[in-house]
Amino acid sequence: MARFRDLAPPATRATIKNIAAGLLCAAGVPAFARRRHRDLLAIVMFHGVEDEPLSPACWHVLGAALYRRQLEYLRKHFNVLPLAEALDRLAAGTLPPRAMAITFDDGTRNLATHAVPVLRDLKLPAAVFLATGPMGSDQTLWPDRLWLAIARTTATDVDLTALGLGTRSLDGTVNRGEVYAAAVERLKDLVDAQRIAVLDEILGALGGRDGGDSGPFRMLSWDEAREIISDGLVTLYPHTVTHPILAHCSDDKVEREIADSCAALERETGRAPTIFAYPNGRLQDFDARAKDVLLGRGVRWALASKPGFADRYCDPLALPRLAVGSDSSFDYFRLMVSGGLPRRYGGTRGMATAG
Repeated sequence: MARFRDLAPPATRATIKNIAAGLLCAAGVPAFARRRHRDLLAIVMFHGVEDEPLSPACWHVLGAALYRRQLEYLRKHFNVLPLAEALDRLAAGTLPPRAMAITFDDGTRNLATHAVPVLRDLKLPAAVFLATGPMGSDQTLWPDRLWLAIARTTATDVDLTALGLGTRSLDGTVNRGEVYAAAVERLKDLVDAQRIAVLDEILGALGGRDGGDSGPFRMLSWDEAREIISDGLVTLYPHTVTHPILAHCSDDKVEREIADSCAALERETGRAPTIFAYPNGRLQDFDARAKDVLLGRGVRWALASKPGFADRYCDPLALPRLAVGSDSSFDYFRLMVSGGLPRRYGGTRGMATAG
């Protein structure tokens, strides 16, 4: 029988997990977990940061106040290293206790306006993984196109039969947020050409149009990207061109998405990248083809999103990360980055050893 947590709507599940996290923090679990995981590397994954959390809800965009509080916690309790240094020391077995690296995926402009200023204020290094295709344009990444369409449509419902979700109400921001989350997850599981076609059909029904104001999902330009690395605190790395699920792409597209994004980083920064982050990053979202292309480009490390902590026996091309979402409380964040979550959420060494 499915557990209540799995049957409950997303908002209810988030409430349950945050209440449980508060109880565990009150019992002192984060401090105990940090001691237990002191010899491992935690890589935390952020995305966008805005003044306030988005409405309707968008998991990968945080409010600025919570984000600052999270970074202050990392500075106080962890040894935060530049990502490249952390990975080199992971391989060499010379990590300091409670080693941490901070990463950001996608490359939205709010990194320059909201995220990086806090990093500079707190003097914390970070890595930014750029989806290079839409940079400097009015285009947005495909999940963000869907959010904009759902947030702005005048439609009262949407037909998601093509995703197996039937017709869903868009009445109110809660329904819109849940529709967005459900549709994105189903789209991720489609083969690439089908994902593009179904998304275009949904956007058309919602009246979504490319161009215009992309709001919180406007991408960095290359000039803006160069500015955020000007003081050496932030480093840029590739994250494909258009952010597809690589496992669902043709061989040619896997090659182009990785090679072209790596080439763009080398052209714009003058350095060939040695670290890469997979879009979405579940273990089913990339495969041996992607790893082969990365090795051919001289990439030594690739970051996934399977939750967990890294040790020197992890697959260097499938390293775990701890994903930070807008539906999580500060207590849940404390518990996650310290290693105090149950195994299914990354509370132990989240990856199998390389073989």
